[in-house]
Amino acid sequence: MKPKRNIMLNDYNFMTRKEYLYFLFPFISSLLCFSCSTETENKPPNVILIQVDDLGFDDLSLHGNSMIETPNIDALGEASVQFDNFYLQSVCAPSRAALLTGRNFLKTGVTSVHGGRDYMNLDETLISQVFQSNGYKTGMWGKWHSGKTDGYLPWDRGFDEAYYSCLYNYFDNTGLLNGQEVNTNGYTTDALTDMAISFIKSNKEQPFFAYISHLAPHNPWRAPQENVDKYLAKGLSEPMSLLYGMIDNLDENIGRVMQTVEEQGLTENTIIVFLSDNGPWTKSYRFGLTEEEWKLRNPSAFRGYKGTNWENGVKSPLFIKFGKQLTSTHIDRVTKIEDLFPSLVAMCHLPLPDSLQLDGIDFSPIFDKKEVPDSELVFASHSPKGNIGTDKADKNMSTPSEPLTPQFKESFIFENQGLAYRKGEWKFIQNQDQSKKELYHVISDPRETKNLIAEQPEIAKSLEKELEKWYDDVLASKSYNMPVFQIGFKGRTSTQIYTCGPSEISQNLKNNNHNIENWSAKDDQATYDIKVHTEGTYNIFLVHEIEDFQDYSFSLSTNNASTSVTRLEDNGGNDFGTLIEGESAYWENFDLKSTFRKTIKRSNLGSLQLKKNDSKIYLTLNEVTGTKNPKNTKIIAIQLERVKDE
Repeated sequence: MKPKRNIMLNDYNFMTRKEYLYFLFPFISSLLCFSCSTETENKPPNVILIQVDDLGFDDLSLHGNSMIETPNIDALGEASVQFDNFYLQSVCAPSRAALLTGRNFLKTGVTSVHGGRDYMNLDETLISQVFQSNGYKTGMWGKWHSGKTDGYLPWDRGFDEAYYSCLYNYFDNTGLLNGQEVNTNGYTTDALTDMAISFIKSNKEQPFFAYISHLAPHNPWRAPQENVDKYLAKGLSEPMSLLYGMIDNLDENIGRVMQTVEEQGLTENTIIVFLSDNGPWTKSYRFGLTEEEWKLRNPSAFRGYKGTNWENGVKSPLFIKFGKQLTSTHIDRVTKIEDLFPSLVAMCHLPLPDSLQLDGIDFSPIFDKKEVPDSELVFASHSPKGNIGTDKADKNMSTPSEPLTPQFKESFIFENQGLAYRKGEWKFIQNQDQSKKELYHVISDPRETKNLIAEQPEIAKSLEKELEKWYDDVLASKSYNMPVFQIGFKGRTSTQIYTCGPSEISQNLKNNNHNIENWSAKDDQATYDIKVHTEGTYNIFLVHEIEDFQDYSFSLSTNNASTSVTRLEDNGGNDFGTLIEGESAYWENFDLKSTFRKTIKRSNLGSLQLKKNDSKIYLTLNEVTGTKNPKNTKIIAIQLERVKDE
């Protein structure tokens, strides 16, 4: 037995790989069927949705990788319907938005992975809300990446229980459980599984929807030493052993979930879904794989990697298991991540409002041997390309963190965007790897080696026109917008605005993934869209990393009120809040929370009266004395604390 790894909630025993290898599911080679037994036909099925991070299609021994051992995931696949042509987006936040809403990510307000572009519009309906409104107990644990402030958080969007895990802290994680800080002990993948198992056991008498959203194997590559040693002993390098150790541990924990379902007598009435969120990435921040190791990791030799619209960036495993209701088989149908929303809802016989305007197709009739057309796939780069009219636009016009102002959006011309379109046997792709336009017959050429655009110009032109119409429709919808920060949401007294989510910035400023920098001149200003739910007086604090911060004066204002200080001061202490303290982007060493940068400070800006008709808030540099280095002026967050009992 492994030693116990504890979280603050409960203790659970771990089982080693050998102890639950007996749990391997039998592979049944027979025709596909979908029927309800009399025992379960009147009881709504449970759903366990397992999503992993940066796992490639070839990162399973089931898919031909001879270097890695994934017996539990393989067994799940062999007992499942395996979708051999399942696709998602090339990076995480877009794929998660598509999964949770059943809509193409660009329509949901998500356009990137950081810089305020990973917030799903608040008028979107999530799959969790559909299940919750139909009497399901809902839970999620792990990576959220769909908005990290009030209103956007998972417990605000249909989850009864949600653990928001800080990224990417793989040992002794810090996160929020329904808004309250929780510190887990040991390896994070183990702890997330503990929470999910507890939820399953506690809710076995009622229908539940459980979303287990693992961080692994996203970099930095870190794993328990026993998992790493297994691959070092095979002669693999340390980087590859760490990566495979993460997947090895994932496999163990997925086996634990499967064993729990069996032991609790839930197998016959539980739908289990397994998928990734994008293709594999080539390196950890500390090191990467050699070219030879990369080939070993990708025996199918699909082209590309995470962040590209080639097959290896957007192709994922998809396994769906449902007791005896589904017979294990392979499905060739071209399927996309948006299809899971309507399909799972249909499999659970829940009503689905027509007003949702889903892009996904319900593929569940295929389980009754009915014809379901292939999904048409649109892949979009998570970084729109446009001309903002300043020197900030680089030669490729790629602006991953520039605020999405109406003026910027007007420069989004179809022919400049990184897009791909799969329809039937053909895939049209543009602006990938410095190539303007390409066409591939992906059935005969799944490795995308032969560009047929010269031989098949009419097919290419037809696909291009359909793709352009789709993109024009997206631009006309509620897309490419910045978040609206919710102040006093549900009466909460504390609110955080991440400065990297502005609706507009003045010319000197530079918006980054996790901050705004280059504050250098009087009247430099960042504007934020807000909605005030609870009026009142709020004490204002600025979290910043500014060299010689005492020489800077800032104000925060609305159209009706303002507060400012003549000079920033260090208010002392290190109470920056869970989501900042636990975010590895603010550490000197991504592996060690103890290296949270001491140059980050918190300063009081006074108090500000907010009213419900306030829709914008402005952060302004009033004055800076002396000659300063603007590169050393980063502002991370604005924190608002409502004064009680006014």
